[in-house]
Amino acid sequence: MQGGSMDNVHNLTPEQDIEQQAADWLLRLDAEHKPSKSEIDELTAWVQRSPAHKEQLQRLAQYWHCANLPAELSLAPSGSAPSEPGNGNLLSRLFSSGWRATATLGVALSIAGALTMNLLTSDTSGISGNGIYETRTGEQNSITLRDGSVIQLNTGSRIHVNFVDKQRTVSLIAGEVHFQVAKDKTRPFIVKAGEGLVRAVGTAFSVRLHPEAVKVVVDEGKVALATSLDSPNSKSGSSRDTAETVKRAVDRGYLVQGQTVEFVPEAGDGLGNEIQELKQDDLDQQLAWRTGMLLFSGEPLAEAIAEINRYTSLEIKIIDQQIADLKIGGHFKVGETEAMLQALEISFGIRVTRPNPDTVHLALK
Repeated sequence: MQGGSMDNVHNLTPEQDIEQQAADWLLRLDAEHKPSKSEIDELTAWVQRSPAHKEQLQRLAQYWHCANLPAELSLAPSGSAPSEPGNGNLLSRLFSSGWRATATLGVALSIAGALTMNLLTSDTSGISGNGIYETRTGEQNSITLRDGSVIQLNTGSRIHVNFVDKQRTVSLIAGEVHFQVAKDKTRPFIVKAGEGLVRAVGTAFSVRLHPEAVKVVVDEGKVALATSLDSPNSKSGSSRDTAETVKRAVDRGYLVQGQTVEFVPEAGDGLGNEIQELKQDDLDQQLAWRTGMLLFSGEPLAEAIAEINRYTSLEIKIIDQQIADLKIGGHFKVGETEAMLQALEISFGIRVTRPNPDTVHLALK
Protein backbone atom coordinates (compact mmCIF):
# COMPACT_ATOMS: atom_id res chain seq x y z
CA MET A 1 0.00 0.00 0.00
CA GLN A 2 1.15 3.51 -0.75
CA GLY A 3 2.72 5.49 2.06
CA GLY A 4 4.95 8.51 2.06
CA SER A 5 7.82 6.96 0.08
CA MET A 6 8.07 7.47 -3.66
CA ASP A 7 9.42 3.95 -4.01
CA ASN A 8 6.28 2.09 -3.00
CA VAL A 9 5.16 -0.48 -5.54
CA HIS A 10 1.49 -0.34 -6.53
CA ASN A 11 0.54 -3.70 -7.99
CA LEU A 12 -2.56 -2.97 -10.08
CA THR A 13 -4.65 -5.99 -9.27
CA PRO A 14 -7.72 -7.71 -10.72
CA GLU A 15 -11.13 -7.28 -9.11
CA GLN A 16 -11.01 -10.37 -6.90
CA ASP A 17 -7.71 -9.26 -5.39
CA ILE A 18 -9.03 -5.76 -4.75
CA GLU A 19 -12.01 -7.27 -2.96
CA GLN A 20 -9.71 -9.29 -0.73
CA GLN A 21 -7.61 -6.21 -0.02
CA ALA A 22 -10.76 -4.30 0.98
CA ALA A 23 -11.77 -7.18 3.24
CA ASP A 24 -8.30 -7.18 4.81
CA TRP A 25 -8.67 -3.47 5.56
CA LEU A 26 -12.03 -4.00 7.22
CA LEU A 27 -10.50 -6.76 9.34
CA ARG A 28 -7.62 -4.52 10.40
CA LEU A 29 -10.08 -1.84 11.44
CA ASP A 30 -12.36 -4.35 13.19
CA ALA A 31 -10.34 -4.17 16.40
CA GLU A 32 -10.76 -2.84 19.90
CA HIS A 33 -8.03 -0.22 19.51
CA LYS A 34 -8.47 2.94 17.49
CA PRO A 35 -6.60 2.91 14.13
CA SER A 36 -3.15 4.47 14.33
CA LYS A 37 -2.15 7.50 12.26
CA SER A 38 0.01 5.29 10.03
CA GLU A 39 -2.93 2.95 9.41
CA ILE A 40 -5.15 5.90 8.54
CA ASP A 41 -2.53 7.24 6.14
CA GLU A 42 -2.10 3.82 4.50
CA LEU A 43 -5.83 3.29 4.07
CA THR A 44 -6.29 6.80 2.67
CA ALA A 45 -3.56 6.17 0.10
CA TRP A 46 -5.05 2.77 -0.80
CA VAL A 47 -8.51 4.23 -1.39
CA GLN A 48 -7.09 7.05 -3.53
CA ARG A 49 -5.16 4.71 -5.83
CA SER A 50 -8.22 3.62 -7.82
CA PRO A 51 -12.00 4.10 -7.96
CA ALA A 52 -12.24 0.27 -7.77
CA HIS A 53 -10.67 0.35 -4.29
CA LYS A 54 -13.22 2.86 -3.03
CA GLU A 55 -16.11 0.93 -4.63
CA GLN A 56 -15.05 -2.40 -3.09
CA LEU A 57 -14.64 -0.88 0.37
CA GLN A 58 -18.09 0.71 0.06
CA ARG A 59 -19.63 -2.53 -1.21
CA LEU A 60 -18.25 -4.67 1.59
CA ALA A 61 -19.10 -2.08 4.23
CA GLN A 62 -22.75 -2.29 3.15
CA TYR A 63 -22.93 -5.91 4.30
CA TRP A 64 -22.57 -5.08 8.00
CA HIS A 65 -24.12 -2.69 10.47
CA CYS A 66 -21.32 -0.25 11.35
CA ALA A 67 -22.19 0.57 14.95
CA ASN A 68 -19.76 3.43 15.37
CA LEU A 69 -20.64 5.31 12.17
CA PRO A 70 -22.70 8.50 12.21
CA ALA A 71 -26.23 8.10 10.96
CA GLU A 72 -25.64 9.97 7.71
CA LEU A 73 -22.91 7.47 6.78
CA SER A 74 -24.70 4.27 7.68
CA LEU A 75 -24.41 1.97 4.68
CA ALA A 76 -26.15 -1.05 6.13
CA PRO A 77 -29.07 -2.30 4.01
CA SER A 78 -32.49 -1.92 5.54
CA GLY A 79 -33.55 -5.01 7.40
CA SER A 80 -30.05 -6.15 8.28
CA ALA A 81 -29.61 -7.77 11.65
CA PRO A 82 -28.49 -5.67 14.60
CA SER A 83 -24.90 -5.71 15.64
CA GLU A 84 -23.74 -8.52 17.90
CA PRO A 85 -20.79 -7.88 20.19
CA GLY A 86 -17.90 -10.23 19.84
CA ASN A 87 -18.59 -11.16 16.22
CA GLY A 88 -15.26 -9.75 15.02
CA ASN A 89 -13.75 -13.24 15.23
CA LEU A 90 -16.58 -14.61 13.09
CA LEU A 91 -15.82 -11.97 10.47
CA SER A 92 -12.16 -12.97 10.54
CA ARG A 93 -13.01 -16.65 10.14
CA LEU A 94 -15.32 -15.95 7.25
CA PHE A 95 -12.73 -14.01 5.27
CA SER A 96 -9.84 -16.30 6.14
CA SER A 97 -11.92 -19.22 4.87
CA GLY A 98 -12.56 -17.44 1.58
CA TRP A 99 -16.29 -17.07 2.25
CA ARG A 100 -18.32 -14.09 1.04
CA ALA A 101 -20.22 -12.17 3.67
CA THR A 102 -23.96 -11.64 3.26
CA ALA A 103 -26.27 -8.88 4.42
CA THR A 104 -27.73 -11.14 7.14
CA LEU A 105 -24.45 -11.40 9.07
CA GLY A 106 -24.99 -8.14 10.90
CA VAL A 107 -21.40 -8.02 12.11
CA ALA A 108 -20.40 -4.76 13.79
CA LEU A 109 -17.27 -3.08 12.43
CA SER A 110 -15.32 -0.89 14.83
CA ILE A 111 -14.31 1.76 12.25
CA ALA A 112 -13.57 5.29 13.34
CA GLY A 113 -16.53 7.33 12.11
CA ALA A 114 -14.68 10.39 10.89
CA LEU A 115 -12.08 8.31 9.05
CA THR A 116 -14.67 6.23 7.27
CA MET A 117 -16.76 9.25 6.34
CA ASN A 118 -13.78 10.88 4.67
CA LEU A 119 -12.73 7.74 2.83
CA LEU A 120 -16.11 6.56 1.60
CA THR A 121 -17.76 9.87 0.79
CA SER A 122 -14.89 11.99 -0.53
CA ASP A 123 -14.37 12.17 -4.28
CA THR A 124 -10.93 10.62 -4.74
CA SER A 125 -11.51 9.99 -8.47
CA GLY A 126 -8.75 7.39 -8.46
CA ILE A 127 -6.06 10.06 -8.21
CA SER A 128 -2.62 8.52 -7.83
CA GLY A 129 0.65 10.08 -6.77
CA ASN A 130 4.34 9.47 -7.19
CA GLY A 131 5.55 5.89 -6.95
CA ILE A 132 5.94 2.62 -8.85
CA TYR A 133 2.95 0.99 -10.53
CA GLU A 134 2.92 -2.39 -12.24
CA THR A 135 0.74 -5.09 -13.77
CA ARG A 136 1.40 -8.80 -13.92
CA THR A 137 1.17 -11.12 -16.93
CA GLY A 138 -2.34 -10.97 -18.38
CA GLU A 139 -3.37 -7.91 -16.34
CA GLN A 140 -4.30 -4.49 -17.67
CA ASN A 141 -5.19 -1.47 -15.60
CA SER A 142 -5.18 2.31 -15.56
CA ILE A 143 -4.42 5.10 -13.12
CA THR A 144 -5.31 8.77 -13.08
CA LEU A 145 -2.53 11.10 -11.97
CA ARG A 146 -2.91 14.25 -9.89
CA ASP A 147 -2.74 16.49 -12.97
CA GLY A 148 -5.59 14.58 -14.65
CA SER A 149 -3.37 12.57 -17.01
CA VAL A 150 -4.49 8.98 -17.50
CA ILE A 151 -1.99 6.14 -17.79
CA GLN A 152 -3.12 2.72 -19.01
CA LEU A 153 -0.75 -0.18 -18.37
CA ASN A 154 -0.74 -3.24 -20.60
CA THR A 155 0.28 -6.74 -19.53
CA GLY A 156 3.53 -7.14 -17.60
CA SER A 157 4.27 -3.42 -17.36
CA ARG A 158 6.04 -1.31 -14.75
CA ILE A 159 6.39 2.47 -14.44
CA HIS A 160 7.72 4.99 -11.96
CA VAL A 161 5.90 8.32 -11.65
CA ASN A 162 7.77 11.39 -10.40
CA PHE A 163 5.99 14.74 -10.59
CA VAL A 164 7.85 17.85 -9.41
CA ASP A 165 7.18 21.57 -9.75
CA LYS A 166 8.74 22.04 -13.19
CA GLN A 167 8.48 18.63 -14.82
CA ARG A 168 6.26 15.58 -15.00
CA THR A 169 8.37 12.45 -15.48
CA VAL A 170 7.31 8.83 -15.93
CA SER A 171 9.93 6.11 -16.33
CA LEU A 172 8.82 3.07 -18.32
CA ILE A 173 10.77 0.22 -16.76
CA ALA A 174 9.08 -2.65 -18.61
CA GLY A 175 6.17 -3.39 -20.92
CA GLU A 176 3.76 -1.10 -22.77
CA VAL A 177 1.80 1.91 -21.58
CA HIS A 178 -0.64 4.40 -23.11
CA PHE A 179 -0.63 8.03 -21.96
CA GLN A 180 -3.48 10.55 -22.20
CA VAL A 181 -1.63 13.68 -21.13
CA ALA A 182 -3.34 16.61 -19.45
CA LYS A 183 -2.23 19.93 -20.94
CA ASP A 184 0.17 22.03 -18.90
CA LYS A 185 2.56 24.14 -20.97
CA THR A 186 4.48 25.18 -17.88
CA ARG A 187 5.35 21.60 -16.97
CA PRO A 188 6.29 19.21 -19.81
CA PHE A 189 5.32 15.55 -19.59
CA ILE A 190 8.31 13.29 -20.28
CA VAL A 191 8.37 9.50 -20.62
CA LYS A 192 11.77 7.90 -20.10
CA ALA A 193 12.20 4.46 -21.73
CA GLY A 194 15.77 3.25 -21.48
CA GLU A 195 17.87 6.01 -23.02
CA GLY A 196 14.88 7.26 -25.03
CA LEU A 197 12.68 10.21 -24.14
CA VAL A 198 9.17 11.00 -25.37
CA ARG A 199 8.08 14.57 -24.59
CA ALA A 200 4.50 15.85 -24.79
CA VAL A 201 2.33 18.70 -23.53
CA GLY A 202 -1.23 17.60 -24.22
CA THR A 203 -1.50 14.51 -26.39
CA ALA A 204 -2.15 10.76 -26.46
CA PHE A 205 0.39 8.10 -27.33
CA SER A 206 1.66 4.65 -26.41
CA VAL A 207 5.20 3.57 -25.61
CA ARG A 208 6.48 0.00 -25.65
CA LEU A 209 9.95 -0.87 -24.42
CA HIS A 210 11.90 -3.37 -26.55
CA PRO A 211 15.49 -4.51 -25.84
CA GLU A 212 16.93 -2.51 -28.74
CA ALA A 213 14.23 0.06 -29.49
CA VAL A 214 11.31 2.05 -28.11
CA LYS A 215 8.09 1.73 -30.08
CA VAL A 216 5.98 4.90 -30.03
CA VAL A 217 2.47 5.22 -31.48
CA VAL A 218 0.73 8.61 -31.51
CA ASP A 219 -3.07 8.68 -31.64
CA GLU A 220 -3.54 12.36 -30.78
CA GLY A 221 -1.42 15.50 -31.04
CA LYS A 222 2.37 15.50 -31.37
CA VAL A 223 5.35 14.18 -29.41
CA ALA A 224 9.07 14.95 -29.58
CA LEU A 225 11.67 12.18 -29.33
CA ALA A 226 15.10 12.59 -27.78
CA THR A 227 18.04 10.68 -26.37
CA SER A 228 18.82 11.14 -22.69
CA LEU A 229 22.37 12.12 -21.75
CA ASP A 230 21.72 11.65 -18.04
CA SER A 231 23.64 8.80 -16.44
CA PRO A 232 21.34 6.06 -15.10
CA ASN A 233 21.60 5.74 -11.33
CA SER A 234 20.07 2.33 -10.80
CA LYS A 235 19.72 -1.03 -12.40
CA SER A 236 16.66 -1.23 -14.67
CA GLY A 237 13.83 -3.26 -13.22
CA SER A 238 14.94 -3.09 -9.59
CA SER A 239 12.58 -2.00 -6.85
CA ARG A 240 14.68 1.14 -6.36
CA ASP A 241 14.23 2.50 -9.88
CA THR A 242 13.81 6.26 -9.78
CA ALA A 243 12.16 8.64 -12.20
CA GLU A 244 14.48 11.63 -12.08
CA THR A 245 13.87 14.91 -13.85
CA VAL A 246 15.47 15.12 -17.29
CA LYS A 247 18.43 17.49 -17.30
CA ARG A 248 20.26 16.80 -20.58
CA ALA A 249 18.94 15.42 -23.85
CA VAL A 250 19.55 15.50 -27.61
CA ASP A 251 16.49 16.07 -29.80
CA ARG A 252 16.05 13.38 -32.47
CA GLY A 253 12.75 14.11 -34.20
CA TYR A 254 9.02 14.07 -33.64
CA LEU A 255 5.82 12.17 -34.43
CA VAL A 256 2.29 13.42 -35.12
CA GLN A 257 -1.10 11.77 -34.94
CA GLY A 258 -1.28 8.53 -36.92
CA GLN A 259 2.48 7.90 -36.94
CA THR A 260 4.61 5.22 -35.32
CA VAL A 261 8.29 4.39 -35.19
CA GLU A 262 10.70 1.90 -33.63
CA PHE A 263 12.89 4.56 -32.05
CA VAL A 264 16.55 3.63 -31.43
CA PRO A 265 17.93 6.14 -28.90
CA GLU A 266 21.53 5.00 -29.48
CA ALA A 267 21.36 5.44 -33.28
CA GLY A 268 23.95 7.84 -34.65
CA ASP A 269 21.43 9.96 -36.53
CA GLY A 270 17.67 10.51 -36.69
CA LEU A 271 15.28 8.00 -35.14
CA GLY A 272 17.07 4.83 -36.22
CA ASN A 273 14.07 3.54 -38.23
CA GLU A 274 11.61 5.00 -40.71
CA ILE A 275 8.43 6.61 -39.49
CA GLN A 276 5.34 4.60 -40.45
CA GLU A 277 2.07 6.28 -41.45
CA LEU A 278 -0.94 4.45 -40.02
CA LYS A 279 -4.42 4.41 -41.48
CA GLN A 280 -7.22 4.55 -38.94
CA ASP A 281 -7.76 0.78 -39.09
CA ASP A 282 -4.06 0.19 -38.50
CA LEU A 283 -4.02 2.65 -35.62
CA ASP A 284 -7.04 0.93 -34.08
CA GLN A 285 -5.29 -2.41 -34.38
CA GLN A 286 -2.12 -1.12 -32.77
CA LEU A 287 -4.08 0.14 -29.76
CA ALA A 288 -6.72 -2.59 -29.58
CA TRP A 289 -5.18 -3.87 -26.35
CA ARG A 290 -6.59 -0.78 -24.62
CA THR A 291 -10.07 -2.26 -25.03
CA GLY A 292 -8.94 -5.75 -24.04
CA MET A 293 -8.69 -7.10 -27.58
CA LEU A 294 -5.98 -8.52 -29.84
CA LEU A 295 -6.55 -7.92 -33.57
CA PHE A 296 -4.72 -9.73 -36.36
CA SER A 297 -5.14 -9.02 -40.07
CA GLY A 298 -2.68 -11.11 -42.03
CA GLU A 299 0.29 -11.22 -39.62
CA PRO A 300 2.49 -14.35 -39.72
CA LEU A 301 1.54 -16.94 -37.13
CA ALA A 302 4.95 -16.59 -35.47
CA GLU A 303 4.33 -12.88 -34.93
CA ALA A 304 0.80 -13.47 -33.63
CA ILE A 305 1.95 -16.13 -31.17
CA ALA A 306 4.72 -13.87 -29.86
CA GLU A 307 2.05 -11.26 -29.11
CA ILE A 308 -0.36 -13.73 -27.53
CA ASN A 309 2.39 -15.10 -25.29
CA ARG A 310 2.63 -11.70 -23.60
CA TYR A 311 -0.83 -12.20 -22.10
CA THR A 312 -0.65 -15.77 -20.80
CA SER A 313 1.38 -17.85 -18.38
CA LEU A 314 1.33 -20.67 -20.96
CA GLU A 315 4.32 -21.07 -23.24
CA ILE A 316 2.96 -21.46 -26.77
CA LYS A 317 5.57 -22.79 -29.21
CA ILE A 318 5.55 -23.36 -32.96
CA ILE A 319 7.33 -26.70 -33.42
CA ASP A 320 6.59 -26.99 -37.15
CA GLN A 321 8.24 -24.25 -39.21
CA GLN A 322 5.84 -24.97 -42.08
CA ILE A 323 3.22 -22.91 -40.27
CA ALA A 324 5.44 -20.11 -38.95
CA ASP A 325 4.58 -17.84 -41.90
CA LEU A 326 0.90 -18.79 -42.05
CA LYS A 327 -1.17 -15.60 -42.28
CA ILE A 328 -3.54 -15.14 -39.36
CA GLY A 329 -6.62 -12.98 -39.08
CA GLY A 330 -9.22 -12.49 -36.39
CA HIS A 331 -9.88 -10.79 -33.09
CA PHE A 332 -9.48 -12.34 -29.68
CA LYS A 333 -10.26 -11.13 -26.20
CA VAL A 334 -7.23 -10.71 -23.99
CA GLY A 335 -7.02 -13.66 -21.61
CA GLU A 336 -9.16 -16.02 -23.70
CA THR A 337 -6.19 -18.13 -24.79
CA GLU A 338 -8.20 -21.35 -25.02
CA ALA A 339 -10.64 -19.77 -27.48
CA MET A 340 -7.72 -18.61 -29.60
CA LEU A 341 -6.22 -22.12 -29.65
CA GLN A 342 -9.57 -23.59 -30.68
CA ALA A 343 -9.79 -21.07 -33.54
CA LEU A 344 -6.34 -22.12 -34.76
CA GLU A 345 -7.43 -25.76 -34.82
CA ILE A 346 -10.79 -25.19 -36.48
CA SER A 347 -10.04 -22.38 -38.92
CA PHE A 348 -6.36 -22.72 -39.75
CA GLY A 349 -5.68 -26.45 -39.75
CA ILE A 350 -3.22 -26.37 -36.88
CA ARG A 351 -2.69 -29.25 -34.45
CA VAL A 352 -2.57 -28.17 -30.83
CA THR A 353 -0.86 -30.49 -28.33
CA ARG A 354 0.11 -30.11 -24.68
CA PRO A 355 3.30 -31.91 -23.62
CA ASN A 356 2.72 -30.57 -20.10
CA PRO A 357 0.19 -28.29 -18.38
CA ASP A 358 2.31 -25.18 -18.94
CA THR A 359 3.30 -25.70 -22.59
CA VAL A 360 1.37 -25.72 -25.89
CA HIS A 361 2.87 -26.98 -29.16
CA LEU A 362 1.56 -25.95 -32.58
CA ALA A 363 2.13 -27.95 -35.77
CA LEU A 364 0.49 -28.65 -39.11
CA LYS A 365 -2.35 -31.20 -38.96
